[in-house]
Amino acid sequence: MKESDRAFSSNDRREAQARRGLQAWAGFPADRQPRPLILLSSAVQPGSFPDGQTKLAFHHGLIEAAPGFPPELLEALRGQPRPWEGSPLLLTSATPGEREFATDRGRKILPAWCVWAQDVPEPIWVLDPATSHQSWQPPGQEFRWPWPEALLGTDGRTLTLSFTGSPEGYTSYPGARVLESGNAVAVIPVSRELVTGWRTTVGRTRQVAATLGRPLGNRVLLDGTGSPVMVTSM
Repeated sequence: MKESDRAFSSNDRREAQARRGLQAWAGFPADRQPRPLILLSSAVQPGSFPDGQTKLAFHHGLIEAAPGFPPELLEALRGQPRPWEGSPLLLTSATPGEREFATDRGRKILPAWCVWAQDVPEPIWVLDPATSHQSWQPPGQEFRWPWPEALLGTDGRTLTLSFTGSPEGYTSYPGARVLESGNAVAVIPVSRELVTGWRTTVGRTRQVAATLGRPLGNRVLLDGTGSPVMVTSM
């Protein structure tokens, strides 16, 4: 395959992924006030665990709670339990507070609960269930880290997308394709291959500029994989 054909195929694949992302986010209620919360990080943030068995019990949802523990927090921590043989993780107490969470509109301090579990040295932070109910994401959406980021200009239309791409010596990104809908916008970096043959596959942070047809507003911004982007305004 020629390098030009390879780049063309790569660009087409990214555009196909972005279009699937636009379809997945077609139901996002961008006009709702207040705007729904779009989380880029999990609503549950555990610290370290004393051993592998305790960690696996947590990740499998094998969790119990002491009498009086808030039931909505227990439900949030259990998620969708999966079969697991072993002793359950016992939650002992929960205190309301605040915690930083990553969203598609930057890092925000949100209401959260500091949860302690038996024999676990660090707390587990859980986004307050009432706040969590204000969030929105397509079914099956998986959290991606590191998430791409974009700087939005004061006009609401011009932006610079930072993403993980091929090193400068291998690939250039001379521009971007922009796909827009009433609920979401996808910005797809266009790649141009500079070398042929074998290469080391090491990702680098690259940037590309794009101009939207109209201000982004409350629409969600997606990258070439169809994943939400963290947007910061100038």
